[in-house]
Amino acid sequence: MTILPSFPALRAFAAVAREGSFVRAATQLNVTASAISHQVRQLEDQLGTLLLTRARNGSGHSRTAPTAAGLDLLRVVEDTLTRLSGVCEAIRQQAEQQRSSLVVSANGSFASLWLAPHMASFAALHPSVSWHMRAIETEAPEMAAEGIHLAILRTRPSEIMAPDRLLFEETVFPVCSPTLDFTGESEALLRQNLLEEEHRETSPEKGWRHWLNLLGQPAAKARIVRFSSYNQVIGATVAGAGVALARSPLVDAELGAGRLVRLFHPLSSPCALAFSLRVLPSAYQDTHVTAFVDFLLTAAKRDARG
Repeated sequence: MTILPSFPALRAFAAVAREGSFVRAATQLNVTASAISHQVRQLEDQLGTLLLTRARNGSGHSRTAPTAAGLDLLRVVEDTLTRLSGVCEAIRQQAEQQRSSLVVSANGSFASLWLAPHMASFAALHPSVSWHMRAIETEAPEMAAEGIHLAILRTRPSEIMAPDRLLFEETVFPVCSPTLDFTGESEALLRQNLLEEEHRETSPEKGWRHWLNLLGQPAAKARIVRFSSYNQVIGATVAGAGVALARSPLVDAELGAGRLVRLFHPLSSPCALAFSLRVLPSAYQDTHVTAFVDFLLTAAKRDARG
């Protein structure tokens, strides 16, 4: 029975033959040149013949090259490696097609500040599923038409209808970067950029005019800077651009990491809108959807407890 050479030795030999150098072959395979030399020497010993000329000063060879026997072996090895690569890729693609593909949607700020890390944690526990997160600002997307299996919506808590599930309600309060020169007094707000997300009149708690009134400061003297999205507000605040109105639990990671600090504690306002979960009924055929819903609800309860 013929004993075939090891795969690493054949791959090392082919790399040296292609590159014309033990050093370049080692770099390509991310190993040491001595390891490549050892594998090729073992291969030559096993086959009983020289497979490569060695480029040495005064040897007459300008580069390492396959001998006649080496050329015969190289043709077979490269053909085998090419065919093996093709088969492996075909198997990989077939496995990918067989994996469940689940799409989750949410608005951009929620997706980046809260959903993304939780979804990544869950996906790591369920590698057999292909997970996709889609940022959609539509209040109620057409889930079936848009291929969405689970949507996270913003709505008033009193308007959440079964089978939708409440994920969490938000609390609004002022924050700033610890690097910002802020004295902590309400009068000092008028000397800062006051950052806020563009909001509807039905959500006054998200606006600085409401908060300045609570703090007894004249809104007419305030320097308010508005952004089209909440994650833009948080990004600018972390950078020290001003004082912002944050929404917990979306901002809890920044507070926990010390990138933001809460101001005027314990003053806060409940947010008029909440986040709820909506699942496409047919999506429950995949048990991963039920598991993901339970995972998100548990994470929301944990974050709500602080």
